[in-house]
Amino acid sequence: MRIDAKSHYDRVTDAWKEFMGEDFHFGYFLGEDMELPSATDMMIEKMAGLCEIGPDTRVLDVGCGIGAPAFYLHEKFGCTIDGISTSEKGIRLANEAAEQRGYRDVRFRVGDGMDNGFPDRTFDLVWIMEAAHLMLDKKKLFRECHRVLKEGGTLVMCDLVQHMLMPLHKGVLFLFAHFREYYRLLKTFAPGQLPTMGNYTDAIIDAGFREITILDVSEHVLPTLSWWRRNAERARDERDCPFPRDYVELFINACEILESFFRKGVFGYTIIRAEK
Repeated sequence: MRIDAKSHYDRVTDAWKEFMGEDFHFGYFLGEDMELPSATDMMIEKMAGLCEIGPDTRVLDVGCGIGAPAFYLHEKFGCTIDGISTSEKGIRLANEAAEQRGYRDVRFRVGDGMDNGFPDRTFDLVWIMEAAHLMLDKKKLFRECHRVLKEGGTLVMCDLVQHMLMPLHKGVLFLFAHFREYYRLLKTFAPGQLPTMGNYTDAIIDAGFREITILDVSEHVLPTLSWWRRNAERARDERDCPFPRDYVELFINACEILESFFRKGVFGYTIIRAEK
């Protein structure tokens, strides 16, 4: 089976809505008693807190999922949002939800973050939630973000990163030793490439950005994986589970693998802000 982000998201959207909720991204947990929906909202709040957003702000949401973060931002700030994703199913669901809510200033279309098709200096804010790792050419992604931002505009993103720094030979050995686990993550969450926070910073600077802020929030996002796993286990144990059992089991195992990599310090999670 060919695995790519576009076709992968078209296949897994329904299952992810059940396992993750409407937000296809990690949450930011303030304590053990915080529930997943509140934590995913808090991640949006943490990112929005690094920006100036108001009714006159025009936002490009790169990798918009099925629209939940865009709706949250529009409802809170009244901003205008254009969301893009390579998933045709995700875009269809997002546009249907926008129409049902009567939002004329929240629009979605199929598009690629590395070649988004918008004119130069269109947006005040480029927003990327957990989508950058799916785009192999990070420099091209950030150059596109820089191009479509107005002078003084802001880029804000959150994503998984490679935390453990290893010499090349040790990195190759680690990959071979954990090849099965990496392959299961790829099949579950789509192909991705996780840079270090330093690699991200280099690519963002190379694109022309300045005033870069980096927040390591790895500990705050870790409980997300337990929530996803429990939700998938609950769906699996239902008498009429609508999802293929092999994928549900794969998802559960992938959450366990990802959590172990976080706890070992292999992976982490970051929020990054930069100005044009």
